[in-house]
Amino acid sequence: MRSLLAWLTLAVLIAAATAMLGWWTVPVLGGLWGALMAAERRPILFAGAAGAAGWAILLAGTALFGSVGVVATKVGAIFGLPGVVFVALALLFPALLAGSAAGVAGVAVAATTLLRRG
Repeated sequence: MRSLLAWLTLAVLIAAATAMLGWWTVPVLGGLWGALMAAERRPILFAGAAGAAGWAILLAGTALFGSVGVVATKVGAIFGLPGVVFVALALLFPALLAGSAAGVAGVAVAATTLLRRG
């Protein structure tokens, strides 16, 4: 239950930070998560899923007040893809950003720990 709450908190933080400051906050928050939770199980998967969920929150909010379907269809057509593929790619992007940043930060923390012991 605690990890679900932490995951949901990270997803909401990613959504809010992206809305207020921009996309670059996704790897920053993912990296912070990876650094703080390097010893936990699966921090990369956790951060990646939270990144995708955060942007899904943004897309859902936009769909309530706008026309995400129309935009997805038009942008997808530009790339020769169905709209649903464009939405999937839009969710894959933050997942990869947050997950990879968590992985890099986790490795950096582990390497620093090993160097201090050495």
